[in-house]
Amino acid sequence: MLRLVAGVVLMNAFVYLLVGAALYQSHLQYERQTTLSTQNLAQTLALSVSGTIKKIDVSLYAVTHQVEAQMARGQVDWPDLHDWVQRQHQLSPELDGMRITDAQGNLQYAEDIRPNARLNMADRPFFKQLINAPRGAMVISEPLVSRITHTWGMVLARRITAPDGQFAGVVSGFLPLDYFRSLFLPLDIGPHGLITLRDTQLHLWIRIPEIEGVGPNAGNTAVSQSTADMVRQHPEGATYETVVKLDGVRRRMAFRRVEGQPLYIFVGEATQDYLAGWYRELEVSLALAFGFTLITLGAANNSYRRRRNELATIEQLRRSKEDAERSGTRFRTLYNATGDAVWLRDGDHIIDCNAAALRMLGADSVEQLRQLTQRDYWAPVQANGRDAFEFGRELVETAFKDGSVRFEWLFKRLDNGLVFPTEISLNALELDGHPILQLLVRDITARKAAEEQIRHLAYFDPLTNLPNRRLLMDRLQQALAASAASGEMGALMILDLDNFKVLNDTQGHAVGDRLLLAVAQRIQSCLRPRDTVSRLGGDEYVVMLESLGTDRASAEAQAKGYAEQIRNALDQPYSILDEEVGHHSTASIGVTVFADHAVESSILLKQADVALYQAKAAGRNAVRFFSPAMQEAINARSAMEAALRHSLQGDGFRLFYQPQVNLDTGLIGAEALIRWFPEQHQAVSPAQFIPVAEDSGLIIPLGYWVMQTACRQLRLWANDARTRDLKIAINVSARQFHQPDYVERVREALQESGANPARLQLELTESVVLENVDEVVERMQQIRALGVTFSLDDFGTGFSSLSYLKRLPLDQIKIDQSFVRDVMTSANDAAIVRAIVAIAQSLGLQVIAEGVENQAQLDFLTETGCRVCQGYLFGRPEPIEDWTV
Repeated sequence: MLRLVAGVVLMNAFVYLLVGAALYQSHLQYERQTTLSTQNLAQTLALSVSGTIKKIDVSLYAVTHQVEAQMARGQVDWPDLHDWVQRQHQLSPELDGMRITDAQGNLQYAEDIRPNARLNMADRPFFKQLINAPRGAMVISEPLVSRITHTWGMVLARRITAPDGQFAGVVSGFLPLDYFRSLFLPLDIGPHGLITLRDTQLHLWIRIPEIEGVGPNAGNTAVSQSTADMVRQHPEGATYETVVKLDGVRRRMAFRRVEGQPLYIFVGEATQDYLAGWYRELEVSLALAFGFTLITLGAANNSYRRRRNELATIEQLRRSKEDAERSGTRFRTLYNATGDAVWLRDGDHIIDCNAAALRMLGADSVEQLRQLTQRDYWAPVQANGRDAFEFGRELVETAFKDGSVRFEWLFKRLDNGLVFPTEISLNALELDGHPILQLLVRDITARKAAEEQIRHLAYFDPLTNLPNRRLLMDRLQQALAASAASGEMGALMILDLDNFKVLNDTQGHAVGDRLLLAVAQRIQSCLRPRDTVSRLGGDEYVVMLESLGTDRASAEAQAKGYAEQIRNALDQPYSILDEEVGHHSTASIGVTVFADHAVESSILLKQADVALYQAKAAGRNAVRFFSPAMQEAINARSAMEAALRHSLQGDGFRLFYQPQVNLDTGLIGAEALIRWFPEQHQAVSPAQFIPVAEDSGLIIPLGYWVMQTACRQLRLWANDARTRDLKIAINVSARQFHQPDYVERVREALQESGANPARLQLELTESVVLENVDEVVERMQQIRALGVTFSLDDFGTGFSSLSYLKRLPLDQIKIDQSFVRDVMTSANDAAIVRAIVAIAQSLGLQVIAEGVENQAQLDFLTETGCRVCQGYLFGRPEPIEDWTV
C-alpha cells in the first residue's frame, strides 16, 4: 500500500513538473511573439512618420528656396509662387496647406484662406525660434490649434533668409493630428491595445484608443516611472512591460524614436489580450493535471469519467490551437500590412518575408525567393564602390556584434533587372533559441530623387540651370590649383547686361527671365565644353576660361577674343517680346587673367568686377581688362575704408555748423556738416569719403554718430537762453534711413542726450523718399510722432514730383545751391527757384535756400518770397568752439 501511495505521489509530482515546464515555455513563446509584433509595428510606424516628415521638409525647402530666389531678383512673383506651392503641396497631400509670412509674422500667402485675410504668426513659438535660427533651419512645433482650420495639428516650418542674410519670414505647413489618427486606427492591436505618439518630453499628442479628457490640448505627461526610465536609458527605442498610468492596464510596450525628429511611437499589447490563449492553456493543463490525479486515484473503477475527461481535453486543445492560429493570423496581417519590406534570413537563406518584400523585388512568391541566391537580387557593386558580398559580410558581422546596423543598399528587381536604392535596418534576433537576421527595407528612390533635387538647387541657378556662385567658387579653386601645377594661364570675366532693369520694370519679370535664358544660351555657344559659365544672380554672369597657354600676351589675346565674341553675340536682337521687332540688349564685360594659385578666388572676382565697372564707365557695351592701375585704385579705396573704420573708433570726425538765418527774426539754427581729420593726414573732403562710406556700409554708424553728437549739442544749447530755441539740421543717407531699426535709433539718441526733439531736423534727399514711398511715409510719420521735423534737401535736382511731395510729412524744402549759384545769370535757374518757392507756399511748407554767397542772390530770393537762407554770406561752417551766436 505504501509503495502504491508513493508511486501515485511520484507520478503526480512528475506530471505536475512537466505541466509547469510546458506552461513556462508556452508563456515565454507568447511573450516573444508579442515582443516581435510590437517591435515590428513600432519600427514600421516610426519609419512611416519619419518618411512623411522628410517628404514634407523637401517640399518646404523647395518653396523656401523659390521665395529666396525671387527675393534675390528684387521681388516675389506671387502668381508664379502660387503655382510652385501647388506643385509642392501635391507632393505632400498630408498637409492642410502651406503658408508664407513676412519677417513680422504677417501672413503673406496661404492656399486655403481668402486673399486679404489678416493673420499673424509672430506669437507662435516656432516663429520665434526661427528668427535667430541659421539659414536653412527647420523646426517642428508642439501640438497647436490652427487659426485657419481650427483643428489640432503640428506645424513644420523653415526660415526664409533675405539676400542680405536677415530673417525675412517663414514657410510652414500644417499637418493635422488626424493624419496620425488615420495612420493608427486601421491597425489591429487587440481589444485593449495601445498606440501613442509622444514628443521627447513625453507630452501626449495622439492616443489610440482615446481616453475622454486626455488630448493634445491637455499636454498630458502622465506616464509610468518605468516608461520614463526606459526612454531616458534607451533614447532610440526599447521593449518593456509596464502598467499604463492613464488607464491602469498592464501592457508589453515597444517604442521607437522617429528618425531625426523629437517624436516617439509607442505600441502596446495588453497582457490580458496576448496571454488570453495562455490562460486557456493554463486552465486546460491544470484540468489535465487534476484529471490525471483523479485518474490515478479512481481509474480502476471510473473508465467512463476518464473517457469523458479525455474528450474534454481534446476539445480544449482544439480551441487552444484555433486561438493560436488566430493570433498567428493577426500577426501575419500586421506583417503584410506594413508598406516597408520585411524579411527574415537564416544565414544566406530567406526564411520568410511579407507581401511588400515580394512587390519590391518583383517576385511571385516566398517559395521563389527561397530558391534564389543573393546574387539574383543584389546589385554586384554597391553605391560606395564596394563588392556587394564582401560589404554584406561586414554588415552582418556588425549586426551580430552590435545588435543592429543601418545602411543603404542597391537591389535588383527580378522581373525587369532594374537597380534601385533602399535603406535597411538589419537587426540580429533570436527565434526559438536560433540566431536570425531581420531586415526592415525601405525603397528610397523618391528620397534620392529629392536629395538630388536639393543638391541641384544648392549648386545650380534654377532659371538658367547654370552653376551658381557656390559651384563656381569650387571650380575656380580647382582651376587655380591646375594652373599652378601646369603653368597654364586662365581668365575670369564678369559680364552684366546694360539697362536690364528697364526691361524688367517695363515688360515684367517673365520677359526678363526669357532674356536671361537666351543670354545664357548665347554665352555657352561661344565657349569650349571645358569652360564654365555661371550666373551669380540678377543679370550678372561669370565666365571662367582655362588652358590659355603659358604666355601672358597670348592668354590675354585669347581671353579678349572670347570676350568680344560673347559681346557681339549678345548684341544681336532677341525674340522675347510679343511684337515682331526684336529686343536689343548689350553687355559690359570685365576680364582678369590669372596664373597664380596664391591669388584668392575672391580677389579675382573683385578684379573682374573692377574691370566691369570700367567697361560701364566707358559707355557700356565694352570689354575692359583689369590693370595694376585699377588695383592701385582698389588699394587706395581699401586704405580709405580702413582709415574710416579706425576714425570711427577714435575721434577723427568733427561736426562743423553753418548758420541758418530767417531774414525776419535772425538766427534760427544751423546745419551740422561732418568733417574728417585722419591721424597724421590733412582733412579729407566729404566728396571723397562719403561715397566710400556709402558703399562699405560705414555710413550707417557714421550717421548715428552725427545724430548723437548733434543731439548732445542741442542739450548743451538748451542751457543757454541765447541758443535754447535754435535747431540743428543733419543729413540722413538713404541706406541709413531704410534700416529697420532707424526709428528706434532716433528715439534712443533723443532719450540718451535729453535733447528737445522739436529742435532736431532731419534732411532727406529725393533718393531717400523715392525708394518705396509708402514705407518712407510711414517711417517719417513715426519719427514725426517723436517731435522731430523733416526737410527735403536738394529739391529740384532729382525726379521731383508733386505726386509724392504732397504725401510726405515735410516741414521744409531746401533749394539746392546749384540753382542759387546761377540765379542772376540763368533764366532757367531763376524760373526754377520761383517755382520751388511757389510750390512750398502752396503746400504750407517753409523754404530755405542754400549756397547764398552775395547780396544780389539774397535780393532775388527776397523778391521771390524766400525768407530763410544759408550760405557764406551769413557764415561758413565752423567747429562749435569757434561758433558764435
